[in-house]
Amino acid sequence: MKIILTFLLIILFTACSENQLKLDEYEKYPMKFIKKKVDYPNNDFEIYIPYRWNWKVENYESVDEIILGIDAVSKADEKNFVNVISIQKSYGFSNQKNIENEYSTLLKIQKNKPNLKLIEYGKTKIFKNVTYFIHSKSNTGKYGEIELITMITKSKSDNSFYYLTASASRTDKLTENMSIMVQCLRTFKEKEKEKLKK
Repeated sequence: MKIILTFLLIILFTACSENQLKLDEYEKYPMKFIKKKVDYPNNDFEIYIPYRWNWKVENYESVDEIILGIDAVSKADEKNFVNVISIQKSYGFSNQKNIENEYSTLLKIQKNKPNLKLIEYGKTKIFKNVTYFIHSKSNTGKYGEIELITMITKSKSDNSFYYLTASASRTDKLTENMSIMVQCLRTFKEKEKEKLKK
C-alpha cells in the first residue's frame, strides 16, 4: 500500500510541477536579485536588468518597422542556454496607429506561425498606460523549446509602439528566469522628451 501511495504522490507532484505558469504567476513569484540601470543612449527609455547581464544597442537599419532597441542577455548556463530581454521601439505592423489594432495585428501574425503555441494573451496592468501581452512557447530546433512573453504599449511621445520581450529556454530554472525578466520588464520607463526652449 505504501508503495502505491508513494507512486501516486510522485505522479501528482510531477503533474503539478509541469503546470504552465501564467504572466501574473511569474509576476508574483518571489525572486530577489541585484539589478543595474540601463539608459538607452538617446535617452528614449530606461530599464533595470540583472546586474551580471550584458546588453547592447541593436542595429535595425535593415528592418523598416523597428526604430531602435536593445538586447540584454544572461550568461550561458551549463547547457549553453541564455535568457534574453529585448526592448524595441517600432512604427508598428498595423495601418491604424492605436494599441488595440497593433495588438490584434501581432496576435494574428503569431497565430499563423506553425512552430508557435499560444499560452495566453490579453490586456495587462503591468504599466500605467494600456498594455497588451502575448505569452507563447516555440520550438526552435537546436535551442529546444523557448517561452516568450511580449508586451506591447504605445509611446507617449509619438505614434510608435514599444515591444518588450522576455524569452527563456524551458529548463528546470524556467520559473525563476521568467520571474526575474518579468520583474525587469516592469521597470521599463519611457523618458519624457525635454521641451525645446524658445
